[in-house]
Amino acid sequence: MKCAAPLLLAALLCGCQDREARAENARLQARVARLEAEVRALRQETRAEDPAQAGQVVLRAAAQNCANALARFLETTRQDAGAYPPARLVTLPDSCVDLRVNWRTLSPQVYAFDVADRAGQTLASGRSP
Repeated sequence: MKCAAPLLLAALLCGCQDREARAENARLQARVARLEAEVRALRQETRAEDPAQAGQVVLRAAAQNCANALARFLETTRQDAGAYPPARLVTLPDSCVDLRVNWRTLSPQVYAFDVADRAGQTLASGRSP
């Protein structure tokens, strides 16, 4: 009898653990199913995006990088020389390759410019503070 009690108790505990394990597995399977559905939706959304639009984002980022680099050059020159350089002394940064810089204003006191693509569409701009 003394040996039967521990065996009965072990069997009851195993039964409880099995129910808990099955419930946990069911919750995990439901969660995995939801996550897989989200991944499928994201993949479909990604395929639906226009590759040309992604290229436009990259081009705008490159133009903003060009504008930032040019503004740094102009501000550094002003700090060193006390004035912004004339247009003939402005060296465009390497980040401006394949982009056009259109000056709206460039004087010893102020500057303003637009960065455009080869078609002339303005992608970024910069101006003195």
